[in-house]
Amino acid sequence: MRLKLTLLLIVLTTTVWAQKRKAPSSYKDPFLATQWYLGFFAGGNLSKATPSAAYYGYEPLNYDARVIGKTYTGLKKLGTQAGLVFMFYTKGFTIGLKPGIHTYEVEHITNANWSDSNDPNNTLEISYTHTTNFNYLELPLTVQYDLMKGRIRPYIGVGGYYGLLLNANRTVQRSGTDAASGSSGSFVNTATTIGVSDLFIKSALGINGFVGVSYDPGNIRITMDVGYKLGLNNITSTENRYLNNELSAIGEATDDLSLQNLYLNFGFVFPLKFISKNFDAIN
Repeated sequence: MRLKLTLLLIVLTTTVWAQKRKAPSSYKDPFLATQWYLGFFAGGNLSKATPSAAYYGYEPLNYDARVIGKTYTGLKKLGTQAGLVFMFYTKGFTIGLKPGIHTYEVEHITNANWSDSNDPNNTLEISYTHTTNFNYLELPLTVQYDLMKGRIRPYIGVGGYYGLLLNANRTVQRSGTDAASGSSGSFVNTATTIGVSDLFIKSALGINGFVGVSYDPGNIRITMDVGYKLGLNNITSTENRYLNNELSAIGEATDDLSLQNLYLNFGFVFPLKFISKNFDAIN
């Protein structure tokens, strides 16, 4: 009888101990620790061109060409971008590849003044507004880190990109004040658009930094990020800067330029790996 009671106590003790045991908290299925995403993005940007050296279409004999004046206006013209998103997530880090088409618009203004040395009332002031539009196929590679977990996740990131120039054109608007032809008054001529792809090299390299936030309402991730892109190379063709006759006729030559822009992107991405009922995209 004592033997039976002893065996019963051992069985009951073992059963209670087994029920209280839990799986180690550090255990996690490696399959569920990573995720692949596929989706798309779209947004807008404000761009500017920064000259590292200035050039002119002609060299005046009796004054410095720099008095003609050339001014670049920054972050003024709205551009757009859109493309696909491929992302890999693990342990709070996300590596992203985002090929897309990016359109940038930059503006600069050139001024020229003339006055009659014999009659100071005879003057001519001319201003040319140059708006250059670039279309690039870009291949950005980014790395971002989630600052917190949950359905709403702020993040920070850095990256780099390579761009292939698809097309470039320039719209030139001429205006000014004519007090030399006998009919004093201001004028604005019809804007003209010309192709200028040959004035630029085909490649563009740069880096970018960004901050953003993602939201996971379910098996989808909605993202929004704001970033700044810094071009690292001179995009001007040094061999072709003087080859456009229409620009050379107004004293214009393409400066050595790099592009920068401030951008805002919205994205929608979907998880590609199987999601079980015990695991979703935000874990």
